[in-house]
Amino acid sequence: MGILDLIGLGGPEGKLRRLQKKATEKFGPPENRQGAIEELGELKTEEAVDALLMRYTIRVDPGITDDEEKARVLALIVQTGQTALPAVKRFILGRDEISWPLRALSDLLPEAEVVKFLVEVARKVGSEYSRVPEKKVLVLHALSNRRSPEIAPAVLPFLEDMDDEVQIAAAEVVVKQQDPAGREPLIQHFLKAHESSNARVREALSGLLADSGWDVKGYTPKVEAALPAGYKLDSKGKVVRK
Repeated sequence: MGILDLIGLGGPEGKLRRLQKKATEKFGPPENRQGAIEELGELKTEEAVDALLMRYTIRVDPGITDDEEKARVLALIVQTGQTALPAVKRFILGRDEISWPLRALSDLLPEAEVVKFLVEVARKVGSEYSRVPEKKVLVLHALSNRRSPEIAPAVLPFLEDMDDEVQIAAAEVVVKQQDPAGREPLIQHFLKAHESSNARVREALSGLLADSGWDVKGYTPKVEAALPAGYKLDSKGKVVRK
């Protein structure tokens, strides 16, 4: 047994640990980090993708180097193909730094499967408390340009999130889906924002109600009284910009 085996760095698993450590070293020559990234990419195994993904958990200076390395990691993951998928899914489900890994989904999965997985992630993060709303916002943005009957029911609970940015991102998804089931919750949340004096959410939802094309019948007097300057109701009971 060699010294590397004694300290847990021998064999294939030890090699992966060594390469992951180099790939996530914030300081020192960037060539060391980049070399480790390339070595991990050449392995094309699920375990190597697990290690590559950890590069997304750190940020290095300068920012251009950070972006270039993260883009290279993404390319290597995509080149690994379906073998990479379980690792990418685990990372997205379990970590917060998912901006880059989300980009891999469209290359690794058919669109319908991307939507199905994103809905799964949305339901998971929506049921968890987090002091950092960024992951929720990233998932909602990933859903915003996709259409499926599954999306609105998964997203509506985010309207009740404590964070304004999450609420607004969820409302954007609801409007883009044009699912009639989202109309009443959106109106009610707009009124709730007004009642709680949340000017930021009220302003954002006013614009989204205008974009939706939905009328506010059944809530007309309340909505009209709550609209901020720059918005009004037209003769059809729809919010419009002045």
